[in-house]
Parts: sequence; C-alpha cells; structure tokens
Amino acid sequence: MTQFVPTSPLQRGIWFNEQLVALGSAYTVAVTAHLRGPVDVGRLARACTALAARHPLLTAGCHNLDGLPWLAVGEHPLALAVEPAADGTVRERVERACRTRFDLSAGPLARVWWFPLGNGGGVLVLAAHHLIVDGRSKDVLLRDLADRYGPDAPTVAAQPAEPGYTMPPEHLLVAATEYWWRNPPRPVELPRDGGVRPGDTVVRALTPRTRTRLAEAAVALDATRFELLLTVLANCLAPDDGPTSIAIELSVRTPVEADRIGMYVNELPLTLPTPPTGSYAAALTTVRAGLRELYAHRTVPLAMCRPGTRPFLATAAVSVSYRRIAPGPVFAGVATTVDWSAFNGVARNALHVMIADGEQTHVTFQFPASAGARRRADALIDRVLVVLDRSLTAPQATLVRPQEEPPPWT
Repeated sequence: MTQFVPTSPLQRGIWFNEQLVALGSAYTVAVTAHLRGPVDVGRLARACTALAARHPLLTAGCHNLDGLPWLAVGEHPLALAVEPAADGTVRERVERACRTRFDLSAGPLARVWWFPLGNGGGVLVLAAHHLIVDGRSKDVLLRDLADRYGPDAPTVAAQPAEPGYTMPPEHLLVAATEYWWRNPPRPVELPRDGGVRPGDTVVRALTPRTRTRLAEAAVALDATRFELLLTVLANCLAPDDGPTSIAIELSVRTPVEADRIGMYVNELPLTLPTPPTGSYAAALTTVRAGLRELYAHRTVPLAMCRPGTRPFLATAAVSVSYRRIAPGPVFAGVATTVDWSAFNGVARNALHVMIADGEQTHVTFQFPASAGARRRADALIDRVLVVLDRSLTAPQATLVRPQEEPPPWT
C-alpha cells in the first residue's frame, strides 16, 4: 500500500532544482563496499528486501501533487541487481552505478547492485537520491544491511517514513534572518547552460602520526577535530584580502533520528571577514567563534531568510562536509572495505571537501574536471596536509600562509 509523505522545505528546494535544470547525478548519494570471501547472493538479496522493510523511504517515488512534491512510500521494491563482470570492467561498472541519475517521477529513488568477482566476493553499491538520504544515512544503511545478511538477522520495527525536517519556531527564524542580513551569502546559482559540470576527485589519507597529533591537539586546544581541520582549510583557501566563504553541511538530526535515513542536513555558509592570522591557536579561536554563531541557525533554511534568493546548487563556491564514521559494517563470513566517499561524477561548485573521520581519516577534494585541474588539486591538498602537520606540531607558532595563490577554481 502506497503512503504519501509530505516533503520538507529543504527537500522541496532540491526537487525544484531538478525541475529547472538537467542536474544529472548531482544529487546522487552513493557508497560502495568491497566484500572479500564467499558471498551468498540469495541471502544478500533477502537482506535488501529486509532493509527496505526497515527503511520504507527506500521504496519511495516522488510526485508533483498540486504543485508540491510528495514522496510515495511503498511504490517501488528495493531489488538487488546482480551484474557479473570481468575483473577489468568492475571499476567502470561501479563508477557508472555511483553516477546513476534518478528519475524522480518514474522512480525508484534507491538502487543496490552486486558486482561479483571470481573469488566469490565482489563489490556492493548502494545509491539513492538526496531527497531520501544524507551522508549519515550511508552508515545506517550499510550497517543495517550487514546485520540482515547475517544468519541471525534482527527483527526490528520499520522506521517511520517522515520528512527529515520540521519547521523552526518563530524566534529562530527571526534570529536567522537577522544573521543572514548581516552576513549576506553568495550562493552558487544553477548553471545557465542547462546542465552541471563533469567533476573529478583526489583523495588523501592522514598519516598515523598526523592523526595522533590531531587527537592530541583536540585535547590541548579544547577543540573538535573538525574545527582543527577547518582552520587549516580556511587558511589555505582564503584570498589575501576580503572575506572567505565556506559552506558547511550541518546535521539537523535529533537523537530520535539517529538510526533513520533521510535528508537531515542543511548547508549554510560560514563567512570569515579576513584570512586567519596570528598563531594557529588564535586562528582556531576565530573559526570556532564563527562556527558557534552559525550553529545557532542550523535548522533554518537559507532561502527562508532571504526573500528572492535564486535557486542554487551550493551556498558557497567552496563547501566542506565532515563525518565521524563508526567502525565499518560486518558482513558475516566476509572481510569488508568501504568507500564512504564514492563520487557521483558531478561538480556542484568550485570545490567540495569531504572529510571521513573513522578508523582512518580520508580527505577528498571534488572539483570541476578540466585540463590541469587534477594537478592543481593534488598540489592544493598536499599543501593543506603540510600546513596541518606544521600547525598541529606548533599551534602557538605563526600560522603560515601559503605563498602560492589558491587555484582559480577555488
């Protein structure tokens, strides 16, 4: 039986963008898992069915009813697509799955693929439209899928299919409106040429030594790991004069939604009036103060505070997402390696930095593909990691500004 669920203002913004411009896979959220060992495909297929019963949003389509989008939950089954492939073609097929474009009206809004390899293992890909998932949802889905693959799969009640957002009270809306009039944002508008730009990506892992220093600095400076990392990013990406604007993906989840999937995220820009100066510790204080002020407005969509705001793909040219990731899912009888930053192949702004902080810490740069872009991105991410290591080693020393200008696409 199909249940129609209303969408939140944030979901309606994404839906509206999809009606205006051909965005391809810009709103596709994907995660991949390499399973090494004998995988029972029948059990995996049944686990997908059980996963959909646990999270009914995975069965939704999206329809225009009287000018507003509604999620039609229960409209599509979540079936496992098994696609045998030679070892040499698996990577290409996985990338293609991660770049799936979802047709909102035709559905479905979620898909799962299994690409078996000759050793009995293979690669699992789970992709969904951003209307029904956020970054945290990937953790929830893989964990629950692994639990249901095991021989003793838990019988847990279905999660409610609800919008991932509730309207903020009036006093928060007023405060956010005042804040954004003092700090006018500069969103990245929808492309005028009718489509988004192809993207590219580079990934680095923090060394064990840097991770240790990051943990020690968090205690010594009474800061979060995200604040420590963001301060270095702001230093390396800021122009020599003028403000720096970095869009931050903020979770609006409450403890009630901790184990649900949905779009529980609001992207808001943090504006720093000048590049961070003085010591790293002093710059950290400035960034932290700006974040604390921004956090007070995390539940209010930007468009609600700025009448006449045009549809946009991102709230700033540079954006950052940070997620603490729990230990990876355990599929019974097989070893698992997860790629939490699977790329959808589209650049929605000049630079998106993804930080996945778990058993390892990976920093991913996503940017528009062009001649020389990967070389510049490689140089930029290497510069960020060098400045990070120096800053963590001597936080009271003067924060070193890079001598080179940031790449023009930042």
